[in-house]
Amino acid sequence: MQQVSGPPLEGVHRGAHLLEPAMDWAARSPGRIVAEYESGGRWHDVTAAGMWRRVRGVAKGFVADGLKPGDRVALMSSTRYEWTVLDEAILAAGGVTVPIYETASADQVDWILRDSGAAVLLTETPAMADAVPVAGVARGSIETGALDALAERGAGVHDTELDTRLSMISSDGLATIVYTSGTTGRPKGCPLTHGNLVANVAQNLDAVGDMLRDDDSLLLFLPLAHCLTRIVALTLRAKGVKVAYGRGVASLPDDLLAVRPTLLVAVPRVFEKAYEAAERMARTEHKEAVFRHAVKVAVHWSEHERHGGAGTRLEHAAFDHVLYARVRRAFGGRLRFAMSGGGPLGDRLTHFYNGVGIRVFEGYGLTETSPTLTINRELAWRPGTVGRPVAGTTIAIAPDGEVLARGPQVFSGYWNDEVSTREVLDGDGWFRTGDIGELDDDGFLRITGRKKDLIVTAGGKNVAPAPLEDRLRAHPIISEAVVIGDGRPFITALVTLDAEAAREFASHDVERLVRDAVAAANQTVSRAESIREYAVLPSDFTIEAEELTPTLKVRRAAVQQRYAELIESMYTHGAPRGGLT
Repeated sequence: MQQVSGPPLEGVHRGAHLLEPAMDWAARSPGRIVAEYESGGRWHDVTAAGMWRRVRGVAKGFVADGLKPGDRVALMSSTRYEWTVLDEAILAAGGVTVPIYETASADQVDWILRDSGAAVLLTETPAMADAVPVAGVARGSIETGALDALAERGAGVHDTELDTRLSMISSDGLATIVYTSGTTGRPKGCPLTHGNLVANVAQNLDAVGDMLRDDDSLLLFLPLAHCLTRIVALTLRAKGVKVAYGRGVASLPDDLLAVRPTLLVAVPRVFEKAYEAAERMARTEHKEAVFRHAVKVAVHWSEHERHGGAGTRLEHAAFDHVLYARVRRAFGGRLRFAMSGGGPLGDRLTHFYNGVGIRVFEGYGLTETSPTLTINRELAWRPGTVGRPVAGTTIAIAPDGEVLARGPQVFSGYWNDEVSTREVLDGDGWFRTGDIGELDDDGFLRITGRKKDLIVTAGGKNVAPAPLEDRLRAHPIISEAVVIGDGRPFITALVTLDAEAAREFASHDVERLVRDAVAAANQTVSRAESIREYAVLPSDFTIEAEELTPTLKVRRAAVQQRYAELIESMYTHGAPRGGLT
C-alpha cells in the first residue's frame, strides 16, 4: 500500500486545551489586537485582554445557569465575533460546543439537538430559536442580548470557580461535536477532543506558521460551524494574528475593501467567482481578447516561476497595470496569500492567481480529521494537488484508490453511531476518507473524486464525475454541474447558468456557449466517458433548497431526486435543452 508521512510532531501534553493561547496572549500582551468586527457601520478592534475578559464573563454565566462539565451547548449562528466568544465561554465552563449552520432546516436542528443531547440552544436571532420544535431546551439569541444576560447572571460567580473549571480541562476531554453538513443522508456527529484540535493547530502552524507575520490580518467569512473555518480561527488565535469577522459571502466584496486583509481562507467557488467577475468586466469593456491573453501570460509566468523568457517577463509586467492590479484590489489590495479548501481549485486557476500576485495554497481534510490532513506551503507548493501530509500524519492509498489517513487529529468515532464508525475506522487506526486519490513521487496528494460518487455505466465503464464537473464550471456561462450515469448506458449532465454571465447574451448564444462548454469538457475524456446529453436547469442551486451544503458543495442525491423526471427524459427522449451525438 503506497503511503507517505509528514514530519514528526511533538505529542500533545495531558493538560493541553484550546483556551491556552487566549489565556497566554491576554496575560503577556494584553493590548494586542486579536479581533475586529463591524457594528453600526464601523469596524471595531478587540484586544487580547478585552476578548478574554468577555469570554470569562460569559463563561461564568454558564456556570451560574448550572452548566456542568461535559454538557452540550448548541450554537446556531452565522460567523461573527460573538460566535467565538460563546464558543470559548462554553469551553471555559467545561462544556461542549455543538455548532449548527444558520441555514439548517428545522428538522436538521431538531435531529442535532436530540442526537447530541444539548440542553441549551443559542441562536443568532429569535426567529431561529422559534423555528426549533424541540421542547425542554433553554434558548437565547445573540441579537437580543444573550451574552450580556449571561455576563449579568455570572457576576456572582467567583473567579476561582471558573479557574477550577479551566484547570479540569484535559487534552482527551471533548471540545465539540461537529455535525457533517452531509451531501447525503442525515448529519453524523463528529466528536473532537481538545487534543484532536490542539494537535491540528500545531500541525497547521508547523506547515504555515513561518509564513505568518505580526501585522497580518485574516478576513473570516465562511461559516464557523464548518470545521475548516473554525480551525483557521483557532490557529490564528494561537499565533496572535488579528481575525476580522466578515458578514458572510454576500458582503465579501465590501468587507474585503474595508478590512484589506493580508490573509484569506475560502472555498474554490469564491476564487472562481472573482475570476468570472474580472472576465465579465473585460467583456463589458470590449477587452475580452486582451483578458484571455493576460490570463495566458499569468499562467505561463507562474508555471515557469519567473524563469521564463524576457518576453514573458515584460508582458507580465505590462499586464500588471491592465489586469493583475485590478484583481488584487478586488481582494483589498494587501492579500499576500490565501488558503483554499472544501473542493478542488484546479491548477490553471491556481497558476492564474499566482501570476496575478496572490498565491493560493490548497489543503485537504474532513470534519472527522479536525480537519487538516495535507496542505501546500511556501516551499512545497504544487498546483493541482492538495499538498503533502502535515506533521504527525500518514496518508496512504488503498488498493481501490481510497485515501486513508492516520494521525492525532483523527477522531475516535461518530457520536451514537457505532455502525458508521466501524465503516470508516479499522483496527490499525486508519480512517477511510471516502475520497479517491493518488500520491505522486514527491508525496503530494491529488484528489480525483468521491468513492461513493464514482459512476459505473451499464457498459461497465468507471467514470469519476468530479473532473468533468470541474471542466464545465470553468466556463464562465456555467455556475454548477452534476454529471450522471450510474447504471445508465451513457453519461449525461445537469447544468445551471451563471446569472450575470447569461444576461449578457441572447438565448441562442447562451445555448451555443453551453454546448461549447460541454464539448470542451468532453475533449478531456474518452468517448465512453463523454457527456452525450445535457439539460440546462431553470435556476441555480441554493442552500435554501437544500441543493447545496452551507459550504457550497452540491448535494448530488438531492439534485438527482428533484430532477428525476428530467434525467429520465434524457435517457428516453433526449435532453429538452441541448445534447451531443
